[in-house]
Amino acid sequence: MSSIEIAAIIASLGGVVLSMAKKSLAWVCNIIASGLYGYVFYQNGLYSDMELQGFFILMALYGWWSWSRSELNWVPEKSSLRALFGGLAVALLFGAGSGFLHQQYFPSVSFPFLDATLTGLSILGTWLATRRKIENWIVWIGVDIVYVGMYVQKALWGTAALYLVFIILALKGYIDWRKYLKISE
Repeated sequence: MSSIEIAAIIASLGGVVLSMAKKSLAWVCNIIASGLYGYVFYQNGLYSDMELQGFFILMALYGWWSWSRSELNWVPEKSSLRALFGGLAVALLFGAGSGFLHQQYFPSVSFPFLDATLTGLSILGTWLATRRKIENWIVWIGVDIVYVGMYVQKALWGTAALYLVFIILALKGYIDWRKYLKISE
């Protein structure tokens, strides 16, 4: 495990823990983590994951702006089923298209369709988080479970362990945000 991967793990944990606490500083940690992980994933041929980090940085800037300008005690919201299914469809189409392109043009790509589909679903999870939608945690639980297996296959042991922790934190985040949601209903 490289020192860059270790630093990315620490920044990533900070981002999730601060998100659970509904702190806008979470997005700063996410920007740092994404920059570091972009390099780690490039080194390991996970190009969709590498490209995803650029998107994460843009979304983190938006999330930071959005969360910073909202009231201090904001409450999570629910997404409509239509929005969730639409987002899921777009994520899966993105995975198929991006996976195909990576397979065609990058011979050193690893897991082109799986990686690209997880990228599409990660985009959905991030978008839901920036909009304070409670379903972001459910998306992350599913995505993180699959990511653990992919990272184990690439021998990214620290990152695989991080994603195991992410699963636990996402469960806790969902439970915590659900409490806020019930109070407001």
